[in-house]
Amino acid sequence: MKHLLILLFAIALNITGAPNIDPDVEIRIKGLVCSSCAIGLRKAFKKDSQVKGLKIDINKGTLSLEYWGIEIHPSKIKTMVEKSGYEVSSIKWFKKGKPQRYNTP
Repeated sequence: MKHLLILLFAIALNITGAPNIDPDVEIRIKGLVCSSCAIGLRKAFKKDSQVKGLKIDINKGTLSLEYWGIEIHPSKIKTMVEKSGYEVSSIKWFKKGKPQRYNTP
């Protein structure tokens, strides 16, 4: 019973390591290969007030973003990625629940 309570508490606080986001944008990033690589990206995007949540998948080399209502301009995304020391290979926008094709930035 004690372990069940701890598990439920961890899920409620979302400390299990799997953020629950509904992505608006998926960015493919060249050179994103390890969790250390993701630290700079996470810091850069967390500073932006438009970003509601983010999820980094190092196996796919992608960063998924959820933003607060106002769409983040592709040039702003590209700048944040470049300041972190990486390069955007493509951006995929999700609109109305249907994924769009990948676009070169």
